[in-house]
Amino acid sequence: MLQSIHDKAKGWIAYAIVGIIIVPFALTGIYDYLQGGGGKLSAAVVNGEEIPVKTVQNALLQMKQQFGGKLPDGMDEMLKGNALDSVINQTLVQQKIREGGYRASNQEVADAISEIEVFQKDGKFDQATYENFLKMQRRSPVEFEAQVRADLTQQQLRESVLGTAFLPKAEAEQYQALRNQQRDVEVFTLKQADFQTQAQVTDAQIAQYYEQNKAAYMTDERAQLAYVELKRGDLATKVQVDEAALKAWFNDNAAHYAQPEEHITSHILVSVEDPAKDADAKKRIDALYAEIKAGTRTFEAIARADSDDKITAEKDGQMGAIVAGDWGPEFEKAVFALKAGEMSEPVKTEAGYEIIRVTAINPVKPQTFEEARAVAEEDYRKDQAEKAFLDKGEILGRVVYEQDGDLAPAAKETGLSVQQTDWITPVQGQGIAANNKVRAAAFSEDVLKSGKNSDLLELEDGSAVVIRVVNHEAATQKPLDSVREEIRTALLAQETRKLTAQKGEELLKKLTETQAWGAALSATGLGVETAVEKPGLVGRTDTKLSPEVLNQAFSLAHPTASKWAWGSVALANGDYALLAVKAVKAGDATLGADADVIYSQSTGSRELEAFLKGLRETAKVETHPENL
Repeated sequence: MLQSIHDKAKGWIAYAIVGIIIVPFALTGIYDYLQGGGGKLSAAVVNGEEIPVKTVQNALLQMKQQFGGKLPDGMDEMLKGNALDSVINQTLVQQKIREGGYRASNQEVADAISEIEVFQKDGKFDQATYENFLKMQRRSPVEFEAQVRADLTQQQLRESVLGTAFLPKAEAEQYQALRNQQRDVEVFTLKQADFQTQAQVTDAQIAQYYEQNKAAYMTDERAQLAYVELKRGDLATKVQVDEAALKAWFNDNAAHYAQPEEHITSHILVSVEDPAKDADAKKRIDALYAEIKAGTRTFEAIARADSDDKITAEKDGQMGAIVAGDWGPEFEKAVFALKAGEMSEPVKTEAGYEIIRVTAINPVKPQTFEEARAVAEEDYRKDQAEKAFLDKGEILGRVVYEQDGDLAPAAKETGLSVQQTDWITPVQGQGIAANNKVRAAAFSEDVLKSGKNSDLLELEDGSAVVIRVVNHEAATQKPLDSVREEIRTALLAQETRKLTAQKGEELLKKLTETQAWGAALSATGLGVETAVEKPGLVGRTDTKLSPEVLNQAFSLAHPTASKWAWGSVALANGDYALLAVKAVKAGDATLGADADVIYSQSTGSRELEAFLKGLRETAKVETHPENL
């Protein structure tokens, strides 16, 4: 259970918890609706439950932040629909959770929180770090733990669907055969470059395109930011090191600087790579152990000849000094249970089955203050800087929230300075504005339009920053003359692609009629048959052909004895490929050892998607997109 929650906490749950990026249970959108939201208008009503507009707007904002705050043309309306669908799906899932009585236990919630790395200190959960983090985020433990419980509960429902998935062996074999199928393919590619001289674009076409696509030819919206930045490194350099305080701190942490106890260890390993062969491995290690106990062979001789650890085998099984914390728990448990000169019975460890021998034990060797002073001072500075960072971060976040129209009060109270960036856009900036999170905040509703300070933003380099917009320039229309050549180039590319595709369709028609490259190519004036690529048999993941051609090749019907299967596909670079499937070779249907897991996971994903779709189809959903 602990490892399972640990895995989840380091994956989607950790991100949801820390607030870096939220990955929902539904296929799209943001998990943000549990807290509800203000506003009298509803974005939707799901089985009688109203979804506030604010909830969908929050989801939409976080989606936009994934694009750095600036959306590609025409994407705003699409994202509104995605955000609304996401929150509707989330509501349906929560209704199903309540109906089914799913609920994460208090212990599961506690375990999940304790395993989140941002709340740990020296690899262990630290209550003070946890509380300080929540203070900086202005979140209460009750609210936060409710979020964790909701995420874990949602995972319970997800696993209840995935856990029932299976695929009959006959279907798995059929799928395996399709995966391993090969096709004999030939390809002829029409090059876009050969049609460029035929493409023509008039000034009237350019003007018309400009009028129809004015939104694509705007200057970038831009802004200048004032900001206050809090850096751990700067705080560390300002730490005043008092000798007495440093000695006291060292004494409290002396165990950290001691050379740990070392167990000089040798081993004989029988690895277990396939769980199905566990019994064979156990039988083999027991036989080797019996030889040692009987005195017919020495530990060293068996380690050299029979151990699966080939590196230590060259040294008679010697592993060197084993220190606690560097190895797997089962192996360490066996090692540290032995006294000097003792050998274990065969034990199951993370690597397989092992016979372990400890030849000597070197006790803990403490370091004096003088020996460890340089390293201890560096660690002391980091420790004091971390405390100062948390304290100042809490103050900074509180003051910029309480006095959200100015950064000066927060800077004064924390002893930091207000700095300013150069001009930035939603997609580009220097310094702190090179960070997507900073740019997204700068062009958000609250900061840009309402003129408020941002929240405290924790950056990937360990620093934290608050910003506000001090200058802003809206996007403006570029005149036609300044973009004329850009449009001409785009239209010429479109026309060239069109001409290439037209020639390709003409050739495809000839190929299906003549069933021969030479006749079709000659009839369309394109060249000779030697230009045809003949890679031979290819598989579904083959690299001999482009993905587009490969996908088309495996989408065509099987050829017959008298007729090849012909197809065509436009390539991403503007070229146009014609292809023939000459023959199909059946794939091997033999299932590997991990086939059950692979196909069950694949089936589970499809069932989960169908489950979500079923919830939506059977629900009574009324939407009000006009309120967004």
